[in-house]
Amino acid sequence: MRAVKVAIIGTINLDIIVSKQGKRTESLGGILYNILSLSEIGKDFVKVFPITYIGSDIKERFLKILKRYPNISVRGIYENRWGTNINLLEYINDNKRRETTTFFTEEIKYKMIEPFLSSDILLFNFIAGYDVSLETLKMVRRNSKSTIFLDVHSLVLKKKKGERVFYPIKNWKDWVKNIDIIQMNTKELLFFTGIPPRTEKIDREIVKKTIKLLLTKSLNIVLVTSGEEGVYLGYRDDVYFFEQKYKSVVKDTTGCGDIFSSSFLVKYLVSKDPFISCEYANNVSGMSTRDTGIKKCSSTRFFKINIKY
Repeated sequence: MRAVKVAIIGTINLDIIVSKQGKRTESLGGILYNILSLSEIGKDFVKVFPITYIGSDIKERFLKILKRYPNISVRGIYENRWGTNINLLEYINDNKRRETTTFFTEEIKYKMIEPFLSSDILLFNFIAGYDVSLETLKMVRRNSKSTIFLDVHSLVLKKKKGERVFYPIKNWKDWVKNIDIIQMNTKELLFFTGIPPRTEKIDREIVKKTIKLLLTKSLNIVLVTSGEEGVYLGYRDDVYFFEQKYKSVVKDTTGCGDIFSSSFLVKYLVSKDPFISCEYANNVSGMSTRDTGIKKCSSTRFFKINIKY
């Protein structure tokens, strides 16, 4: 089988992670979680093409990490002399955190993505929230036959220095017109579709109803993660739920959604089955909470999960 090409478009962060116990850990993050987990799981089967900016301040540190993986290309990486996104992530509990951004890099332009339009998968991960404009996405859709995967993530967070706050996306239908697969968590789902949750605990029936709404907008697959509970799969006019079997001791959930999308994609590229792929990704992302920062991406023990076909 030929190697498949996956281009990952998004931002690199310098994350300062503060656990609920007050322990501080500094780690490179953002789409680096996608880059490394795709490389680990995909091995010789997947060729990874990051499209991003990297600050001059951490360029050497970043490239040193990538050099460990022969299936990662650095052709789409651009140096930014002004620096790298800095994110302070303070955990209130295992699944809730306060996010503060002190620096933003530039928006990723169409000309940076253009050389990679023939990739099998174009994965857009909104780490900063403004990573790519809607107009750029429309141009990509017009000029590419690739499967386009959108991880909503911080698209529903206002771009502002200081603590990030959620806000509804008014033009969400324009975003989904130009993609094939979408991923988000339950809170992001409701803000993305313009119906912010009224309570901290989100009702399952509302989640299912909203996923079905998205499926009417020509999306092939809708993936909605729900922390330690599990994940929803929207597919062919119906919604399925996969319980999380690996409710391990949670050290850090940072990057787990990115590891979910990477493991889903690799399994889906092999099996073409969203159910097998969703179960696998759910298990992998659940087990990845055992480690902190990007080292969870190289802990290959949790990628070796036996899925019965």
